[in-house]
Amino acid sequence: MNDTRHIRHQEPIGRQDERIFDPARLYHVGICVKDIAATVQFYSDAFGIGPFTYRDVNFTNATYYGEVAGYSGKRAFAQLGPMMLELIELGEGPTIQKDFMERHGEGLHHLGFEVDDLAMAMDEASRKGLTITQSFTRPDGTGFAYVDSDRVGGTIFEVVEKVRP
Repeated sequence: MNDTRHIRHQEPIGRQDERIFDPARLYHVGICVKDIAATVQFYSDAFGIGPFTYRDVNFTNATYYGEVAGYSGKRAFAQLGPMMLELIELGEGPTIQKDFMERHGEGLHHLGFEVDDLAMAMDEASRKGLTITQSFTRPDGTGFAYVDSDRVGGTIFEVVEKVRP
């Protein structure tokens, strides 16, 4: 019997300004795929997901475990209700997505959370003993960072500060 009467909601530990991100600001899921075109076709035909927008990425000054090691690849995005679906196809250069594909194959790679201040989120992650496994920062300070949250629970978290208008 599945009894959930003893499970209680817990408030997040720590003050909001001490959190790496606000859990309510989950805005995308990232899935590693071998072939974006084939995956988009399947998701569209089988599930009605779409339309998708495509983007070639080339993050020449991205870091990989703290070292500059740019990379390129393809992305496809579709809205899923209040969240975005991000499909990730590998290109050139070392990435945590490439590491993931070598270990697990295709699949759910990360959950992305929007933050107001990328640098502050990265600092808070470091203060909590988490490693920034991959990051990219634009000249205006916006960008993204992945933390090694998968060491417990198996899920990678990404923090993203969107480009300012």
